[in-house]
Amino acid sequence: MKKYAAHYLFTGKENPIAKGIVQVDSSGLILKITNPHGLLEEQAGLEFHNGIICPAFVNVYHEFEPERFYRKFPLLKAFQTLRPERLSTEKDLLSWLIAIQQTDEQISLQQLIALFTIDAAKAIDLEKEMGSLTPGKRPGLMLISGMDYQNLRLTEKSHLKMLI
Repeated sequence: MKKYAAHYLFTGKENPIAKGIVQVDSSGLILKITNPHGLLEEQAGLEFHNGIICPAFVNVYHEFEPERFYRKFPLLKAFQTLRPERLSTEKDLLSWLIAIQQTDEQISLQQLIALFTIDAAKAIDLEKEMGSLTPGKRPGLMLISGMDYQNLRLTEKSHLKMLI
């Protein structure tokens, strides 16, 4: 069993949890989400990271024809010209999210992460298995760091790392 914490946990559609903790078993199954209400204390077995922890991106871009993709994700249609040439890895998707946030200050990081996690999982009927940090799911954990934490905005220096 491992415990991961970061400046924020983005669990899905809910508000980010400041200094939240996600507990997983050796297979990546989420056992528990803890909201310490911003008062994180040192614990045995707790790994703290600078950044945000969220579910791994669910890459559905290649699951649909482009026209159908933008019908399922209409928010992204306005940003199709910013889409990287290839979208086959989480890093490719992150580069698109960075470009979108740098272009439109109205779109929140929470909205963008939800698009490529829970909304994408729903689009391919896998929301019971992945797409959110929920006990009983194995979504994979991703750390996004190098961002503007005060405003929860991605920057050109933002990068990601798969935790599990």
